Amino acid sequence: MIPMQSTRSLRVALALLVLAALAGGARALPADWSGASLSRPQAWRRPEPAPQGRMGIQERPSGQRGLVGGLWRTALLPGWGQRYLGAPGRGLIFMGAEAATWGTYSTFKVQEKLRRDDYIEMGQVFAGVTGGDHPDDYWKAVGQNASWLDYNEWLRYQARREYGFGTPEYYSYIAENEIGEADAWDWNSDDRRFAYLAKRKASNNAERRATYTLYALLVNRVVAMVDTWRVYRSREAIRSGLDAEQASLQFGAEPRADGLALSLRWIRCF
Repeated sequence: MIPMQSTRSLRVALALLVLAALAGGARALPADWSGASLSRPQAWRRPEPAPQGRMGIQERPSGQRGLVGGLWRTALLPGWGQRYLGAPGRGLIFMGAEAATWGTYSTFKVQEKLRRDDYIEMGQVFAGVTGGDHPDDYWKAVGQNASWLDYNEWLRYQARREYGFGTPEYYSYIAENEIGEADAWDWNSDDRRFAYLAKRKASNNAERRATYTLYALLVNRVVAMVDTWRVYRSREAIRSGLDAEQASLQFGAEPRADGLALSLRWIRCF
């Protein structure tokens, strides 16, 4: 035991000793520490808060979880790799972005189909188009020309410019691209044709936006895979720190009525 008169000087010495120990990586024991509390069965039950905050890792990393396992999960579903490595909050962000992007893509595809059906119906009702199973170039020509005769006249003009009138290439080009009577059309007004063109443009815009959305899905995966790599590094750093804490030099101080009790213990947990 240490007399009360020397308590102040011992406290100063103890503070310096503890600071030196902390600088070397040792941990101070709580004030109510006792040797009996560190017996092997009780050491397992001693509550220890899970490391949190670094890269959003919210659970105590245990066991081997490799980078490859996180990456292929992220490639399949962004956010799955983060959850696999113990960062469910970050995983939820990427999963939410993935769901929102797929929802946007589906919306654009639905808009594309509905608007395509609209302009095809307009062509059938107001221009006399028969059937709906035509290539996109045909529907483009329907909007750009008042009738199939106008289109064929424009086609002959293009053939004369490219190949010259009366050449074999001229007749071959016309034969390959000319519209026959079976696929004829004739708009009853220019206003209807302009409305058709507007709906066709809206359908094409929706299709183009859906394509851009697919690029966004790819970007989300690339960013998520980079983030998975960062989470993996953080997880390994936390695990290394936890392993280092399994064996440490610990100091304790317990005030008593007649003095101050000091303790020094080497702790190793299994």
